[in-house]
Amino acid sequence: MTMLGIAKTDGRGGRLSCWLALTVAVAALPVMACHLDVTDPDIITPDNLQGASTLPTIRAAAFGDFALSYGGSGADGSSGTEGIIMMGGLLGDEFINSETFPTRIEIDRRATLVTNGTLTGWFRTISRARRSMEFAADRFRALSDTTTNTGLSEMLSLSGYTYLWFAENWCSGVPFSHANPDGSIVFGQPLTRQQMTDTAIARFTAALNAANALAASVGAAKVNFQNLARVGLARALLDRGGAGDFATAAATVGGVPTSFAYQVGYSETTTRENNGVFVANGNAKRYSVADSEGTNGIRYRSQGDIRDTVVRIGGTNTGFDAVTPQWDQLRFPDRKTSIPLATGAEARLIEAENALQLGDTANGGVFYQRLDSLRAHPPGYFFLNPAIPAPTSMPMLTTTDATTFGGAVNLLFRERALWMWLSAHRLGDLRRLARLPYNRPGESVFPTGAYFKGGSYGTDYNFPVPFEETNNPNFTQCLDRLP
Repeated sequence: MTMLGIAKTDGRGGRLSCWLALTVAVAALPVMACHLDVTDPDIITPDNLQGASTLPTIRAAAFGDFALSYGGSGADGSSGTEGIIMMGGLLGDEFINSETFPTRIEIDRRATLVTNGTLTGWFRTISRARRSMEFAADRFRALSDTTTNTGLSEMLSLSGYTYLWFAENWCSGVPFSHANPDGSIVFGQPLTRQQMTDTAIARFTAALNAANALAASVGAAKVNFQNLARVGLARALLDRGGAGDFATAAATVGGVPTSFAYQVGYSETTTRENNGVFVANGNAKRYSVADSEGTNGIRYRSQGDIRDTVVRIGGTNTGFDAVTPQWDQLRFPDRKTSIPLATGAEARLIEAENALQLGDTANGGVFYQRLDSLRAHPPGYFFLNPAIPAPTSMPMLTTTDATTFGGAVNLLFRERALWMWLSAHRLGDLRRLARLPYNRPGESVFPTGAYFKGGSYGTDYNFPVPFEETNNPNFTQCLDRLP
């Protein structure tokens, strides 16, 4: 199992270690020589990050931004502190709003305005992570020996995930700008969903090539990141969904062991490093686990599946709004619990989906073999709460189960929703169901009808680009809001 470590920070992106080093140096000086004139002692600018010795610092800072964009932080209440897991889960069917912020209610109700301040904060957070990962990849490429250092492959893969999140969660037409070392901005052109997905594929492919080259040099046993690139690449191929993409995706992850898990680490050291899924739901009570949201949603609370165990404390607990029943997820039980990003379980689900595309859905076929392989030995990385030990096995699936849930497609996407619950997959899967080759009407997939806090659900399938991006002369508005 590979653990993504998060460096200690001061809450501003990996700078505490630099300040501590300065403090130690000052403490070692004679008492009469304590005067030290320093300008901006907590800031490291890109031009200062030139030697190979700076790579651990670059890596730690990039990880800090990536972890924040994925799982959020413990900074309750303000925008930008929830990661892609929470925001995608709110627009999809994993969470409902249990507090009073009108901006989050807009998102939950599928009616988000481009002026939504919470959305703007989220967009900045993921944009910052994207740029941090790309900067880190550039530095590893320039400063490290790529025949012995695994950092380049890892940074490229995580960069690929940021593009994938934009493709899966935002509208078509997201612009990608970047800042030069002198602070000037290079305004990017809007990319379609297809172009964002292809950009992610290019990053994952480069990451896999780097890992493969490294494996040829030092031996596969010393390379940790081939499987991270493989799972990310296969996921992006499913999103593209073109002719041959499902088969290529399945072949890509064929060698990924089910035991593989790349987890994003969180800690209690600082608020910024907290697991924000736990904080927003179980601590701040601004999000409550959904149950058949908008008639189409999965019954996360009432179906009694061990993969999405929830609790309502005392049976009467309410959210921050003092009205909405508060149901807490138990997969991540505290501020320091890690969150899986890429897993061998996802590899098996990708293989099952390819079998589905090939029509191999008879009992004993590859479709059920791959689904049942997970149920026969449930992966422990999905059961991180010590109070809920991983089951030794689960009932095997057959065509009878497919019939019960309305067909093999419904069964597959239900299994995906439960195994990969709260890992930023669900909104992308809902959108895929509304596109070829599944081509279901969007309102038969997304929450719809009367909204529980008043009014009706809107028609959003994704997030709009925030209004502030109109400062970019290349951008006007989303090219389209289609699934």
